[in-house]
Amino acid sequence: MQSDLRLLLLASGLNLREENLHEVVLEAPVGQRRRIDVEVGATVFEVKRDLRVGNVRTDAVAQLAGYVADRVQETGARYAGVLTDGAEWHLYHLDAGELSLVSSFTLTSTSGLDDLIIWLDGVLATAEAIIPTPATVARRLGASSPAHALDVADLTALYERHAKHPGVALKRSLWAKLLTTALGTAFSDEDSLFIEHTLLVISAEIIGHAVIGFDPRTRTSAPPRSSVDSSSARPRFGASSKRTFSTGSWKSPAGLPSSPRWRDVWLGSTGATSSTT
Repeated sequence: MQSDLRLLLLASGLNLREENLHEVVLEAPVGQRRRIDVEVGATVFEVKRDLRVGNVRTDAVAQLAGYVADRVQETGARYAGVLTDGAEWHLYHLDAGELSLVSSFTLTSTSGLDDLIIWLDGVLATAEAIIPTPATVARRLGASSPAHALDVADLTALYERHAKHPGVALKRSLWAKLLTTALGTAFSDEDSLFIEHTLLVISAEIIGHAVIGFDPRTRTSAPPRSSVDSSSARPRFGASSKRTFSTGSWKSPAGLPSSPRWRDVWLGSTGATSSTT
């Protein structure tokens, strides 16, 4: 099952190619007698044969919480957890040692593979040089995307821990007064709106700095481009601007995914459609 997931991650245009395998920690040991199934960047994947059976999902969430907490403690960086059986994909955020579900994707036919890959890219954020059309921005960063859900969960946890700090409280109060003046009774003074607005401002500032030549990943400025390079503006899905992953090209080391549920999903035997929550 782990090999099925690895092949999907490498074959689906997530900017994770064979030469990038050193960036993907596979079967990474965590403590004694515990092993992470797959680790990609700052995301830990836990793979099960079928999450619908008995207490498999409950036990797996507890197991995943331990893995994510250990990686956060070891690296000091934000880690997310993904639990999957090939059909169900659940993204979890860690706060105070507990995992909370922030986004889910259910794939029940091969027609939803592109949607799954976009969902995974929202989780992993590994694709580069994607054309920023309104539809693309909405799918990858919009309110229904896993990337947005994870960022909101992080900011919410951060705000709840520091809401009483004088500086935070002052900014929160000034924000409310400003929008009340601008919008009057149409303004709803809620913490959730303050968090969403904060995320919007942060995202806009990052995008704006990137446009004028700053690289957000390195915190250093890059030489501004005098003109738009059409080759660098194309989406980077593997070596091509077109996504070439398809069910017909799916081949696991044994010819088909090893798990029955993974095999059912990729072959479309359920005949249903994909859904996201």
